[in-house]
Amino acid sequence: MRYASVTDRLHGLGGAKWAVHAKARALKAAGAEVIELTIGEPDVPTPERFIQAAAAAMASGRTGYSNGRGEAGVVAALAARYSERRGRAIGADQIMCLPGTQTTLYAILRTLVDAGDEVLIGDPMYATYEGLIAQTGARMVPVPLHPEQGFRMQVA
Repeated sequence: MRYASVTDRLHGLGGAKWAVHAKARALKAAGAEVIELTIGEPDVPTPERFIQAAAAAMASGRTGYSNGRGEAGVVAALAARYSERRGRAIGADQIMCLPGTQTTLYAILRTLVDAGDEVLIGDPMYATYEGLIAQTGARMVPVPLHPEQGFRMQVA
């Protein structure tokens, strides 16, 4: 059976990076001192007020899906905040809240990148960039980042 071409593009991507992550987790579980730089897991506890707010929302029945563009009150508050910060009107229709970095990166790439485009990515990079870019049909171009340059891309 032949699968969609995206299946071929995504096969085996990022496996080595996730292997490093799994090894770091195993070392940490075995008591080794490990500084994880593999995924965006918080390294600080969740603030108690967030936990209480989430528990209260669930207890009141808020256990279903939210609005896909973001809750109206949050979107309005963000529009007001960024309008004030930028000194120009930003409408709620210009704001979209997405559930996490992966979804946001996916939406941005699908909006801005076409098959055959090149996407420059600072290296070292986040483990999932390779797969996110590959699914668009674009080509990832790693750009080495160096500590002596503040890990900033340099114009050649």
